[in-house]
Amino acid sequence: MNFSQDPRFTFDTFVVGPGNRMAAAAARRAAEQPRTAYNPLFIHGGPGTGKTHLLQSVGALALALRPELRVLYLTADGLVDRVSAAVGAGTVDALREQLLDADLVLIDEAHQLAGRARTQEELLAVWNELETQAQIVIAAEGLTPDLPGVDDALRARFIHGLAVDLPAAEADARPEIARRAAEQRGITLQGDAAEQIARLTGDGAAGLIAAVERVGAAQTERGGTLAGDELAGVAKPHSGSAHTMDEFSAFLSDISATVEEIVETAPWRRRLAESILRWEGEGVRTRRLEVALEADTAPDLDALLQSFDDDVARLRLIAADLEALAADSAKSPVLRDPDRVGEAEALLVSARASAERKAEEVERARPQVDRWYFNAEKTALNWLALEDRVLEELA
Repeated sequence: MNFSQDPRFTFDTFVVGPGNRMAAAAARRAAEQPRTAYNPLFIHGGPGTGKTHLLQSVGALALALRPELRVLYLTADGLVDRVSAAVGAGTVDALREQLLDADLVLIDEAHQLAGRARTQEELLAVWNELETQAQIVIAAEGLTPDLPGVDDALRARFIHGLAVDLPAAEADARPEIARRAAEQRGITLQGDAAEQIARLTGDGAAGLIAAVERVGAAQTERGGTLAGDELAGVAKPHSGSAHTMDEFSAFLSDISATVEEIVETAPWRRRLAESILRWEGEGVRTRRLEVALEADTAPDLDALLQSFDDDVARLRLIAADLEALAADSAKSPVLRDPDRVGEAEALLVSARASAERKAEEVERARPQVDRWYFNAEKTALNWLALEDRVLEELA
């Protein structure tokens, strides 16, 4: 199926404390005894609390215990891409069959399904059957299991098994997270460096690990371990750091709303929403339009829609050229994302260069022949000359 294990993320490397013990135990149970207790298992928490770590750990342990299991790991964006591609190619049934063929389905960043109506629709279409034959584990960002912008029916299915909160690591656990992160990356932490890093960084494990990596890079550059003020200067996050961005992401999640709620506030939003639905129905990514829809002020709507249409048209021309060249890249997701026209152009340039190289190789492989051997003009003149001589003899 589709599961590439990240060796950093296992239950052995997950630091368990009083706050996350229940989530860790439920995740382990889902891996060891799928579909027997918690199905689906819905894990939610703030940024950097270890949701992806647990999700990856479930897949790794399940496969270690039963290598024959078919494990499907998808991020919300990845699922959106697959649905868009299937809609565009007319292969939605094949996509549903792929989902239903899995024994263990892991869905990460489910909060990003907000506003993705077609993807939510496809999940709902297979959910009941999927739940009866596969273990489902879902991770989403949020302090509560509420998912703004996700259909109520789908959200109810997400949380009707077991929903567990994954809080930020407690103070006592944070130094151990730093030590394990350093060990995995081959970074030496002297003395109380792990404790110092834990004090200097924010709540999330992601910020803690980023600090460990900064310390490791600085130690490599300087050729020795850091301590004291040197360590503090490197480990402490600066403005615009991941922790600040995590807070900003959480803020955006808190104020997000469904497309229907946004559309009611201004006529231009309705027109933009209709365009989004149209293009999503044709399998085209609409991130550019969605950003405009969520803005506080109206964009230059005609210019925005025209530029989007132009980019889609260009992508389709590129796709047609790639198909004519029989290039593997003719099915690339890039060709359905108007924000990636530059990448699509590069694919076409590469495909043309490859086709030219193949043509040259074929030409070089052809056997060399006398270019006069089948010369029609030379043959005709020879026969005419012979015929003239025969007539002269008869005369």
